[in-house]
Amino acid sequence: MNLSSRSQDRKGGARFFSKSDIDEFKECFSFYARQRHIVNVEELKIIMRSLGYSPTIVELQTYYKKYQKEGKIDFATFLDIMHEHSQNEKCQEELVAAFQSHDIQRRGYVNASEVKNILTQFGEKLNKREVDALFREAKIQPNGQVKYADFIKTLLTPAPDY
Repeated sequence: MNLSSRSQDRKGGARFFSKSDIDEFKECFSFYARQRHIVNVEELKIIMRSLGYSPTIVELQTYYKKYQKEGKIDFATFLDIMHEHSQNEKCQEELVAAFQSHDIQRRGYVNASEVKNILTQFGEKLNKREVDALFREAKIQPNGQVKYADFIKTLLTPAPDY
């Protein structure tokens, strides 16, 4: 193997992201992976969700098991995980498309009652208390209108874990 191919191999997941994305990932990684490595699934979860991704617990466990070496994941390996996950998750785009399908007039709003019905009846169903808490956090009146661009930001922003 020559030097240039070795250099390309070391880049791994980095070649799939812009410099600004990598800088953002590195800042978040450095903040949460205090030992300069991810050492458990919980750290991986916090970092990925802080970056706006929504991996499931099963996905996180799979990534950790697949990519850890001696119980650790370094930043270069984390980029490989981010690349793999970004191929599977287009969460924000999927949510926008779902809301747009209910926004016939393309105003950027849907009825709160309709959102509540969707959240309690479809997919990973939420209970009434969870929906009420979500609406309070997003400052949505139960009988009002939901500006879905703002609501999606609220949904995708990780809850602080103090």
